[in-house]
Amino acid sequence: MTNVGRIMLAQLKSIGSRNACLAAGDVPGGPWLTRGGRTYRTGASGSTSEVVERARAARSVTSVRAYQEVGRADLFVQVIPFASEDDARAGLAELRALPRTMPRSKGLTDVGELRAAVAPEVAGTTRAEAAEQPFVLDGEHCRTLTLWCAAGSTVVVAALGGRAEAVRWPELARVVEAQLAALA
Repeated sequence: MTNVGRIMLAQLKSIGSRNACLAAGDVPGGPWLTRGGRTYRTGASGSTSEVVERARAARSVTSVRAYQEVGRADLFVQVIPFASEDDARAGLAELRALPRTMPRSKGLTDVGELRAAVAPEVAGTTRAEAAEQPFVLDGEHCRTLTLWCAAGSTVVVAALGGRAEAVRWPELARVVEAQLAALA
């Protein structure tokens, strides 16, 4: 079966309420609770780039899920199928370039700049980029770590935020690896 055939089959399975993101119990670490999720046609945000148009033509469905480990960390995972491996790598660059904002929260102060970081080793990926953003929440130094990973024709974006000493790159890499394994 070709990559496009696998994408089409995966999309048929994910149309409707099936979210391709991990169930909370399958996320490494934790225990994690699901705090919301949704699926939507890839490109619904209005992007008209060639890679997004090809993903839309292949009926790609993007999955998003948010998780929380109470008192410690928040996690966000997004799975975006593209039409080819080359499109996934180009799509990763497009996603990486999008502006990112910190959600408003009582007690949130001193939000630092998003800065590039050295991506940790993530098994099964063909391209990975990383960034870190510091902030202060209720007087505690915190940070958000973000990974953009391409594996085959899929891009997984994952962000882990919480107290600076509690969120680590290896933990986020394990989450992405688990997500990729679940997609295989």
